[in-house]
Amino acid sequence: MHDRPCEPTPIVVAPQPRWREWELVALALLTVALYFTRLTLLPVCGEESRWANGAREMIASGDWVVPRQQGQIFPERPPLGSWMMGLTGLARGHVDLVAIRLPSAAALLILTCLIYLYARTWISRLGSFAAATIFATSGQVLALGRLGESEAVFTLFVAASLGIWHVGYLRRWPAAVAWSAGYSLAALAALTKGLQAPIYLIAATSAYLILERNWRWLFGASHALGIASFTAIIAVWLIPFAGVGWHAMHDIWFGLAGDRLTTNGLARHLLHYPLETFACLLPWSPLLLAWLKPTVCRAIWSDRPQVRFLIVALAVTYPSVWLAAGAKGRYFMPLYPVLAVLMGLVVEHCTAAAASLNHRRVWRLFLRGLALSTVIGGCVLLAANTLPLVRLSALSQPGAFLGLWMVVACATAGVFAWSSLAEHAPRPQLAIVALVALVGFSYVGLVINARLGGVNDLMPAVARVKDQLPEPGQLISLGRVYHRFTYCYEAPIRAVPWPVTAEQAPSEMTYFCFDRHGSDTAEVRSTGDGRFSENTSGTLPFEWEKIAEIPCDPTKRDDNWRSVIIGRVRKPVRLAAPPANQPVLR
Repeated sequence: MHDRPCEPTPIVVAPQPRWREWELVALALLTVALYFTRLTLLPVCGEESRWANGAREMIASGDWVVPRQQGQIFPERPPLGSWMMGLTGLARGHVDLVAIRLPSAAALLILTCLIYLYARTWISRLGSFAAATIFATSGQVLALGRLGESEAVFTLFVAASLGIWHVGYLRRWPAAVAWSAGYSLAALAALTKGLQAPIYLIAATSAYLILERNWRWLFGASHALGIASFTAIIAVWLIPFAGVGWHAMHDIWFGLAGDRLTTNGLARHLLHYPLETFACLLPWSPLLLAWLKPTVCRAIWSDRPQVRFLIVALAVTYPSVWLAAGAKGRYFMPLYPVLAVLMGLVVEHCTAAAASLNHRRVWRLFLRGLALSTVIGGCVLLAANTLPLVRLSALSQPGAFLGLWMVVACATAGVFAWSSLAEHAPRPQLAIVALVALVGFSYVGLVINARLGGVNDLMPAVARVKDQLPEPGQLISLGRVYHRFTYCYEAPIRAVPWPVTAEQAPSEMTYFCFDRHGSDTAEVRSTGDGRFSENTSGTLPFEWEKIAEIPCDPTKRDDNWRSVIIGRVRKPVRLAAPPANQPVLR
């Protein structure tokens, strides 16, 4: 009896951890290149200085509970953004541009990786890679992710709250874990920008669970535990803040949101806002049009039923900005990751070998449109640098930048054209990386160069004014002044009310400053900062002389709309009393 030969033992290959996939590593490197290079080249702009001033005052006063501007309560937004700037500033020694912008850049890096990891729970590597790169290189994300605005950090927490809850639901986590994680992240988002975050989480998850008829998840004790987690995190800050009074609490949660809930110009807003959303997501937004094709929609839906949650989340949240006439395009940025995943699904489906020829044509047409747009963009830049056209002068570039961009543009246009061929087309990842390189270099290089040419940097002018003052710390502002000026001034500026009579002016005041608007007159001027403003007299009730006027408009312009006047009080000359034995001349 012969022994049977031993059969080879099958080799079992363990699945590769998600964090070791090359796509995730490439995403991290690309995001660092996009958001951490040339980060401090532009001067402080937009609302950055407002929240940076709040961080400085927290460090100086030790009060990390109440947001303040020039020592006065500023109840426009919860303090998490200023906390991040302040903590980074403490680590660096001062709240500089790195401390202002690093939290936003770090948030975009984390969120880009999270989008990939979230999508990989139910989408292929290609679709996940496409979704993450689409988000990181969308136009508005590039514009705001490099600034110290609140949108990047807010988007991180809102998108993470929705995504982690959905992953927990798909992976059958304990309901208490999924709800607590989602609501905890929503609480951090609320501490960044307000109640939009918990409203979006409640609306999206409730509508989805109702469609799923999963009443146990919706009305169970685990959901109540999640709400308790949200309440506990908010209460850590809100209870101490409540000491400032009810009006401040109301304004910090409902003030800005209430200002946007208006019906003035609603018809125009209903027409323009979807177009604005489409523009904010360029150059990728044409892929959303594929969802209007019923056969593409049905094919993706049948393969990926998990997409229902994303569709529901968009359907219940978009009306909050579409029906509010005061809403701006960036207000829907927290849901851009959802739109990015939907576009990533289009890339995955329309590049698959199993897709129909009609569906594959969607991807090829998209690439051909990119190639054509790249050629047109190159022609425009060449015209801006070579032709004496005033309208294009702002786009002119240094020769080295323009030459390098033309090389990148020609290479990427060639990749787009090659990838759009029906036969022998390369892997779609090559076209995605090429588009990332083109968009990234265009923004980090060309756009920032163009903005540098027109931006109004206050730092040199403010430094010259400080050199003229004997003690910069004694400058007093009549009403609050423009936050960019106070940030660039660096030393504290105490604010006092605009004096109506000479007696109301502080007796110790020698040097002072105040805002001047283009519409101010000798009779009436507008004063204030943020949501609250009032009219005062345009004339001061004492003798003074102007030392300097600093234009504070974000861009250079001939007619300054907003500036800060620095003045000096003319003290009355008091004659010494004559000796008693000397007659007074009359």
